[in-house]
Amino acid sequence: MNKFIGLLILITSMSISSNELIDTFNKLILKDLDFNQKTMNLKTSKVDNSFGNIKRTNKVITINVESPFKERYKINEDYIEIYDYDFDETKTLLLEDIDIKTIEFLSKGINDKDVISFDNKSLIVKSIQDDIYFELINAESFIIKFKDNLGLENLINFQVSG
Repeated sequence: MNKFIGLLILITSMSISSNELIDTFNKLILKDLDFNQKTMNLKTSKVDNSFGNIKRTNKVITINVESPFKERYKINEDYIEIYDYDFDETKTLLLEDIDIKTIEFLSKGINDKDVISFDNKSLIVKSIQDDIYFELINAESFIIKFKDNLGLENLINFQVSG
């Protein structure tokens, strides 16, 4: 009986820790953020870097990529508007036509049902493409690591703007 109670307490404390970690990530995700992304092609050993910021106004998320190409992505509930500064060109994609889990995280946060494992500072979230790794660096920054639909490894460092 005592072993059962001990096991129940352990499971309950793990669940609380997981929920607290998810809450911490979700609070950070929903802030204005600066980011630095490294994309690695393991076949060619090529690494590309990009950086920019994420701003939130009302129900619109604006992602401004400053380098290597200047682009803006405006995400609302139904679509993404992509503006390419170099070509002065706008393109619109319906969210229902694409499956990008990172956009879902930016707009809604992490759903605890998607978490497949965690420890005190990191968690792994299931995704159709490949699982996504989240790690809390400190109270104002975190990283995510995932493989995109082209098979490229991505590591994005997010920092609260300010």
